Amino acid sequence: MNHDDENIIIFPKYGMTLKEEGFQALQEKRYNDALSKLNELLQYNIHDHEVIIGKLMCLMELGHYQEAEELCESMIENKQDEHYFHYIHIYLTILFQTNKYDVLMDLIEVELASENLPTMLREQFTELYNMSEKMESDIVEKQSTIFIEELLEAVSLSNHEKQWQTITRLRSMEAELDNRVIQLLGQNEVHPVVKTAIFCWLQEQHVTKQVDVEKQGVKINVKPHDVPEIAMHPTFKGTLAHLHEVEQENPTLYHFLNQLLYRYFYVQYPILPPESDAELLAESLKMIGYQIMNQQGLPSMQDKGKVVVYRDDILTSEQLYLSIIEE
Repeated sequence: MNHDDENIIIFPKYGMTLKEEGFQALQEKRYNDALSKLNELLQYNIHDHEVIIGKLMCLMELGHYQEAEELCESMIENKQDEHYFHYIHIYLTILFQTNKYDVLMDLIEVELASENLPTMLREQFTELYNMSEKMESDIVEKQSTIFIEELLEAVSLSNHEKQWQTITRLRSMEAELDNRVIQLLGQNEVHPVVKTAIFCWLQEQHVTKQVDVEKQGVKINVKPHDVPEIAMHPTFKGTLAHLHEVEQENPTLYHFLNQLLYRYFYVQYPILPPESDAELLAESLKMIGYQIMNQQGLPSMQDKGKVVVYRDDILTSEQLYLSIIEE
């Protein structure tokens, strides 16, 4: 017999017997037997609320959380379903048990914003949200402690790739800042690209205190919150303005030079050239572009020496950038 055929009609008496046997097995904690019976009912297109809830209970007891989660997601697609909030409650329970606190909290925020949420569930959801927030915070704290230790070890071993990977993880976790990490901004053993990632992390945390930053022998003391983002930095914007002619004549070359400029700034950030050198930087970029394309068009400015210096710095920064970040 092909249970997948939607035209098959189950005899009411057999369906009732199957349902009773399924729930009897569920009551006796024979979850595999119960699940088999309930799945057979579902194959006969008997999708009533009790059968769905019974299957969810079996899946959860058997530890099949992914399947239970997917079933819940399909059931809550219809917000007009009279059992919608029952499914939502079970779904939130699954998310809590599987430590998916971020997804859980996002969903609760949506439900709490709804005027249709029953008062009793509103209180339960709020409590569940607070518990999840605490659990998520504890997990992040434990993980960040481990990652910070890994970062410090990577610094001691001059393992630049590991430094980058660890900082990226910490930033994505939105972990709390550690003074030991901030102090890495002044250490030679830390790759300049990694230092930029740390500095950007400080900016994301809206750090207003001054920090010491060292890159390639240059040291500054600066407040991360006060430094413009790379794309908004006056020198960056000014340099692009001086490349306007290239943008009009050769968009492909302009895109390449724009990319070179951004990578140069990323490696140097936050120790950047003054805005008054924007034209020199543009000429340096043009020099690189013309040389790559085997074209004539070296800078016509008088201060060619500084243009060459910037050119070499840009090319060096390009190598440093690509040695860490793959694009």
